Amino acid sequence: MENTVRYHGVVKEVTHGHLRVGIMKSSACGGCSIKGHCNSAEAKERFVDVDDPEAQSYHVGQEVWIVGSPSMGWKALGYGIALPFLVVFISLFVFSAFMESDLWAALCALGMLIPYYILLYSQREKMKKELSFAVVPFAENYN
Repeated sequence: MENTVRYHGVVKEVTHGHLRVGIMKSSACGGCSIKGHCNSAEAKERFVDVDDPEAQSYHVGQEVWIVGSPSMGWKALGYGIALPFLVVFISLFVFSAFMESDLWAALCALGMLIPYYILLYSQREKMKKELSFAVVPFAENYN
């Protein structure tokens, strides 16, 4: 697991084949000893849902690592931001070439997001497998 992103978390909920893990996301000063006296300290608990066939082997309160690949984040960014932007941008030029009204061309270009997100929704099971985290039991010497 050389090229991975990992987060330390605690199992919050275990159901059949599914784990809900809480991870603490904090700003750079979130672990500071005087954070109680400072207004800029921001620490929030985030939850990550993980499908794991071995979920029953974990228990609530157990410390685990949430592991994923860096490319997973780039794929999510592409599906969620880059591709919709390209769909709108390209379709705006196409509709502008065929329509006299810029308003209608812009509305049609934005309307192109509807089939895009319907297609994305229809592929959710495939994407769920492609963009999923793994759970590894916590060990101090995990690299």
